Amino acid sequence: MGRLWSVWMFDDKGFHTVYEPFWKDLPFTNIFTCITPNILHQLHKGIFHDHLLQWCTNIVGEREVDAYFQAMSQNPGLYHFAKGISMAYQLTSTEHKEMQWVFVGLLSSTVDDHAFIVICSLLDFIYYAQCQQHTDLSLQAMEDSLKTFHDHKHVAVDLWICEDFNITKIHSLQHCIFTNGYNVEHPE
Repeated sequence: MGRLWSVWMFDDKGFHTVYEPFWKDLPFTNIFTCITPNILHQLHKGIFHDHLLQWCTNIVGEREVDAYFQAMSQNPGLYHFAKGISMAYQLTSTEHKEMQWVFVGLLSSTVDDHAFIVICSLLDFIYYAQCQQHTDLSLQAMEDSLKTFHDHKHVAVDLWICEDFNITKIHSLQHCIFTNGYNVEHPE
């Protein structure tokens, strides 16, 4: 009775049970290595915008972060966020990258040194993940950046920025290392 009821509830929600995944009998196949990371949604929007930027805004303050972006001198090679970034909701991949290029410089004198290590390690990881081709050295650098983040992430909890790091997108960072540079940004 319980099993039938749960299957019925599952189907009622629009989900359908998959009893035999197509990859089950494929030899030497790890389906999770076949799914490439989405740089825009996992790293730029997911890690940077939804987490890192929000944590830094909680530390420094929204008005302060906006003021830093507004005070950036105009440069022909960079987008100028004249109104700041707090009201920007639909950002492109390019705009996220432009924010990341200046982010370390903007926060270098305003955040604690330990928090700065967390910021730099995540941004380093994002930069390395965008490489079109990886070597053993670049993959090791990605791994080192991720290890540095994990070694220092307690700072965010200590500063009351977040309660824990049970965040799917942060967990998925380790999978970016093992895809050897394949991501959905390159075919675009």
